[in-house]
Amino acid sequence: MSFWTHHKGHRVDAKQDAVPTMEEYPMVRSTTSKKGITRSGATDYQVMKVVFAGIDFHKRLSVVTLGDQDGNFVSQHRLANNEGEVARFFSQYEPLVCAIENCRGNEWFVELVKSCGHDIRIGNTRLIRLIADSAKKNDKIDSRILMELVARNYLPVCYQPTREERCLREKLRWRTSLLRSRTKYKNIAHAILDKENKSSKLRSAMDRNRLQEQSGLSLEREDQIQKCLTIVDFMEARIVDVDRNLMRIAKENPDVQRLTTIPGVGDLSALMIFAELGDITRFRNARHVAGYIGLVPRLYASSDTKRLGRITKQGPGHLRRLLVQDAWIAVRECRSFKQRYSRIMQRRGKRTAIVAIARTIAEIAYHILRNKTEFDEKRLTLGQAARVSAPTQIA
Repeated sequence: MSFWTHHKGHRVDAKQDAVPTMEEYPMVRSTTSKKGITRSGATDYQVMKVVFAGIDFHKRLSVVTLGDQDGNFVSQHRLANNEGEVARFFSQYEPLVCAIENCRGNEWFVELVKSCGHDIRIGNTRLIRLIADSAKKNDKIDSRILMELVARNYLPVCYQPTREERCLREKLRWRTSLLRSRTKYKNIAHAILDKENKSSKLRSAMDRNRLQEQSGLSLEREDQIQKCLTIVDFMEARIVDVDRNLMRIAKENPDVQRLTTIPGVGDLSALMIFAELGDITRFRNARHVAGYIGLVPRLYASSDTKRLGRITKQGPGHLRRLLVQDAWIAVRECRSFKQRYSRIMQRRGKRTAIVAIARTIAEIAYHILRNKTEFDEKRLTLGQAARVSAPTQIA
């Protein structure tokens, strides 16, 4: 019985009803039944007809469901997550089309399956849950759902960054985590000082010297503040090391340097935009870039009613917050951005206006990366953010 079969036995046309309703999912049969399937592999006949595979990945083990060219169930296997067993299992099959959900820690698994000659596609976890919601859920069912979705070409896939892109993203996200940690312990020290009604500014060495001269702090709170400042100093040293490495990468990348021509966008901000967007050709237009970052409003439409809500806030949140910070700088540095911000602020308020400027910067970045051009303020007018890149291409 297929995943797309109704619980009363009536067949559902997958092309007409791509989103199945809540229904009782039939339990799969044991992979050690009389069909000649064992835990270690499959028969020669099954090796020949297997075309698709759904992989439910976990930290210690994975469940793999194999299907034929029509997406029908063939066999199911449980693999321990070690490189030897995974390589032995997938090496015995002809090239398969595999599906696996996007989750933490599966990069080595994906690379290993690719090295065995298979095509592996990473599914969007949130959209898969919307498409294939079920009253029953376990590893076997999840694995089989993935196999049937990829066999019917219904699998919502994610972009697979290259190894270089992943390493660059990890460096930038590591820097972001260091900044957040530094801010966290600064805030703790400020909160302690506020309890004693003391000056809570700790931005410079002068502020710290003034703090040491102050009296009245209890020994316990003074010790807590010193520990927080020690952690802050440690974080700042690590941030300096990371920034030195990232600045070198930014200076050597011509695409990043083109992005720095946008007002408000510095070297590290440009590097973050470049790393998070990845292959720019995967976006059809600038609006799709804004939607990927989560800077587009939600749409509520029914019959003749149409209403736009708050922004979706999907995609990389750290990039979205960084663009908003850059937008504040751009409003101060660029006259065209300031005029656009003022017009929107009069109608919608400051917060909506600055988010609109952040979206404009994201759309400008798309055209600069796609056309290999630089920012041109003369072409930045209201409603023409998609044409702000100069027509002259840069070698």
